[in-house]
Amino acid sequence: MINENNDIPMNKVELKVQDLLQRATNDKFYIALLREKDGNRSLPIMVGLLEAQAIAMYLKEVSAERPMLHDLFANMADAFAIRICEVYIYKVKGGVFYSYLVCEQQGQLVNVDARTSDALAIALHQGCPIYIGEELLNTQCMRDEGGGAYSMPITVMNTDVLRGVLRTAIEREDYELAAHLRDVIREREENQS
Repeated sequence: MINENNDIPMNKVELKVQDLLQRATNDKFYIALLREKDGNRSLPIMVGLLEAQAIAMYLKEVSAERPMLHDLFANMADAFAIRICEVYIYKVKGGVFYSYLVCEQQGQLVNVDARTSDALAIALHQGCPIYIGEELLNTQCMRDEGGGAYSMPITVMNTDVLRGVLRTAIEREDYELAAHLRDVIREREENQS
């Protein structure tokens, strides 16, 4: 999906890809850990194996013998004089982050819808900044709770973990949290069907 560049608010925060972590319970998914450029908030985003491989190569500044898919995309953009200006993470729905590649061609800016994992790999390849809206970052970031403990947003947890937390919330009679978790689980299940 491509649209005119009118969806990006002025109040945005720049992020840098800080690390790539393998999920202990699933070797098919990784977590790209993005950190606020001028702050201490972090944003964990799940990425697939292929995107994780591309991100890891760019972070370690290793190049493949032949162009990978993200390299091909960047080469095509260059060949057609399209400049990738930035990546903008604009929403999260059902645990999935949505992003735009903000591109410029002949003075016109357009937003190209992209999977966030692909957008991160392209941003690292092109050296372009990654942004997120302030409000979205506040609701989705990891926070240092002190003593080595971090709180993590629901978006990073898989549905099975959420079900376990839901059972615990019900056992503790925390019905407000239980209702919220139930709604998140329902939304994810509806998005998968």
